Amino acid sequence: MRRTLAKPGPLTLEGTIFIVLAFLIGLAAMNTGTNLLYLIFSLMMAFILVSGLLSSRTLKKLSVQRSLPKHIVAGEPVDVRITVQNGKRWFSSYGLEVSDRMRDRIESGYCYFLRVPPKEHEAVSYPCLFHRRGFYRFAQLVITTTYPFGLVRRLMTVRAERDILVYPQILPWHQLGLETPPDFGERDSRRKGPGTSLYGLREQQPTEGARWIHWKKTAQTGRLMRREFEAEEKKNVCLVLDNALRRPDDPETREAFERAVVLTASVAHHLLRQDHQVELLTRSGRVPYNTGPHQRYRILRALALIEPVEADGRAPLAASVRGDVATVIFRCEGQGSSASYPRGTQVYVVSSPSRETITVRPSATRPEAVA
Repeated sequence: MRRTLAKPGPLTLEGTIFIVLAFLIGLAAMNTGTNLLYLIFSLMMAFILVSGLLSSRTLKKLSVQRSLPKHIVAGEPVDVRITVQNGKRWFSSYGLEVSDRMRDRIESGYCYFLRVPPKEHEAVSYPCLFHRRGFYRFAQLVITTTYPFGLVRRLMTVRAERDILVYPQILPWHQLGLETPPDFGERDSRRKGPGTSLYGLREQQPTEGARWIHWKKTAQTGRLMRREFEAEEKKNVCLVLDNALRRPDDPETREAFERAVVLTASVAHHLLRQDHQVELLTRSGRVPYNTGPHQRYRILRALALIEPVEADGRAPLAASVRGDVATVIFRCEGQGSSASYPRGTQVYVVSSPSRETITVRPSATRPEAVA
């Protein structure tokens, strides 16, 4: 983090009016020779001098830091925390406005600090919203003050570069355009646990209730026999995002692709919350099966970085899809192929008739084939 020296900025509106009045009074004093006008002019010049000295001292020995959340999702506001440390031993800093600027001098937000005591720090947060996925770069922090009289705006620039990765937006189901959330059911795990399939029988313990007693076996053996069930696991789900586009530079096609990325991220989020083992498959790579929050962020990171590729001469993704797992495929309109997918595969086509309208529809009446 590198600081530049505090330097005078533009005059405020009040400062401009004050300078004009001082000039007029000084001109009148020279024309009339009135001592009172000379006194007023001198006091006004002293105000300007004191304003410059105090504002310069206010910005001395200041350090500023920016703190961001570890994970940022597009469309979800995040709090950016700005901390100002006053390194002066005796003097406080007053009236500080910290502007956080991104690349190309775009302001992402600002904070105001009324007073920062000597040898102490103050922290203020501002809300920031990222509308799209991808990399963003914070470039610098600009500290501005008009202390003490609001005549001159003095500023100091702190170079604080930081790159952040914004994950794709995660939408609720009623905004996705899908009919219902995908439910892939469960499968037996061949181990004891809560479930519906019978695992075996064992002798009833005295502290256990009578709900799961197997009465027929109890009558045969003369001992209380209890049913045990087989634990059920969520089925593995493979999410396929076909990022091969015939016209990757076309704005409408790009909008449809971005919508497909959002759909894939939202479905992955929902399935991982249901404890499914989820895999992500794209033409740019694969995120292997796993579950839990860490898998969620691995998939979101891959989707945040994914870019469309040329579709010419590329093999269909169907060759990489296993037939023993549930599969959901998202592709943009115009990516049709003669590839066959396992029966039960859910294929969704994302189309963009215009920049303002994006629709989602199942690919065809035959889910096992994409035409």
